[in-house]
Amino acid sequence: GAESFFYDVIHSERIRGMCLDIASLPESERGPAIRALGYDFSPKELDSAVCRAYYKMRPEARAILGPGDLRDIVMKKWGKPM
Repeated sequence: GAESFFYDVIHSERIRGMCLDIASLPESERGPAIRALGYDFSPKELDSAVCRAYYKMRPEARAILGPGDLRDIVMKKWGKPM
């Protein structure tokens, strides 16, 4: 679900790389591509997972996807298309 997707994006360079590649696809293709990796979740589930995990994360992990609000980055790249 959403928790395992978010965990993998943060902790696995391989999955993060694939998901960043997916984020460059047209929005209509992102959901099916994420599901093809074995993840299935709603935008609300992903938002909740990010919010729950955020406060437990080290500062360097929070910045792993670049500058800006981690929740906004995740939701824009992968939450909305799901």
